[in-house]
Amino acid sequence: MTRVALVSHCLLNQNAKVAEYAICPGAVPWVLEELKAAHYLPQQMPCPEMTFLGAGRWWQVREQYDTPGYRRHCRHVAATVASVLKHNLRQGCEDLVLLGVDGSPSSGIGITDSGPAWGGRPEAREMALVRGRGVWIGVLEQVLAEEGLPAPRSIGIGTELPGYDETAARAAFRRFLAGGR
Repeated sequence: MTRVALVSHCLLNQNAKVAEYAICPGAVPWVLEELKAAHYLPQQMPCPEMTFLGAGRWWQVREQYDTPGYRRHCRHVAATVASVLKHNLRQGCEDLVLLGVDGSPSSGIGITDSGPAWGGRPEAREMALVRGRGVWIGVLEQVLAEEGLPAPRSIGIGTELPGYDETAARAAFRRFLAGGR
């Protein structure tokens, strides 16, 4: 059985994150360890924030990314992900998961940053964590549905959330991966 994990870019390259948010110099090691142990093939998705604004971008919240231009950009990026997914399905992919980044305004699965008055550094905490999808994930899911592709099971890994506990996150991720068997 072929298992594929569509992985948010910054989980495999923390250097893609906005300055000061990386928790390690490269990939989040335990994510790769768990994917390997569960026999998933990780496939890194492009980072729409970086391809839209570059590596030196400023901290932003969902409302700032939720624009027609950024959504159009996300649709373009999502089309490439859909193309890869079609190939995986033709090759016999039997289980597909999507790994997002909870707390991200773009890649959040269950939690995203919000703050209509936001305009500064994260320490200002003018932003709030709210339930919901990030802009990129919402657009990606819409494009996959339009292409008639299956909706992947999804989970958000919130390494930048307050109270992040790697042991608990890893256990929840392991249970999530086991749910596809």
